[in-house]
Amino acid sequence: MDELTRLDGVSRRTLLKASAVGTSALGLAGCTGADASQDAPAPELDLETSEADTEFGTLQAERAENSYVGPIDDGQAIGIASLDDVGAGDTRDLDDAIVVQLYDRENLAIAIGEVGANGAATLSSVEQSDFDATVKLTMESDAVSGTVTFRGESSDPFTADAAADIAGVYWAHGTDEESDASGGWVVLSDGRQWGCICIPPFTSPCCTLHL
Repeated sequence: MDELTRLDGVSRRTLLKASAVGTSALGLAGCTGADASQDAPAPELDLETSEADTEFGTLQAERAENSYVGPIDDGQAIGIASLDDVGAGDTRDLDDAIVVQLYDRENLAIAIGEVGANGAATLSSVEQSDFDATVKLTMESDAVSGTVTFRGESSDPFTADAAADIAGVYWAHGTDEESDASGGWVVLSDGRQWGCICIPPFTSPCCTLHL
């Protein structure tokens, strides 16, 4: 396993659930239940209440204290937050770690890793992601810029601005009916959002909402 994505089992599971991917004993876990349509969109996040209604109850989301979000190209989006901000638990091996959520029109990939002293990082999607992606980025106080390669195709440039107002990275854990349900959303400043929910028993691929 890449040194940048090394986490103990509990922390890794918690992180991926917090980032709306989820893991199970079978490996890859997407975001719909076994009896739900894999083509169904993730529930829309109400940006006034930070709630999302599912057939298993209401998910109450929290917004990362500090995050960066932005569009990429062709309906794709990126969200970046610190590992601590998504409740990942033990991060002793990753002192300056970030979580990058990469959405295309249908699926979600997660990249985890440390930012160097120069503010730069090159991260690859973790094995539980719905597709392969590589992101090269440089972090500044008000923006993150770089390139993303989706599914081994050509690299696309991006700029993710520091989130303000409604924009940001959101995550949720548990409903009254299903404690293992989780969800995550990337919301842009214009209100467009991409999201994914995980409700056991997990299936794949992930479902997204693109407004």
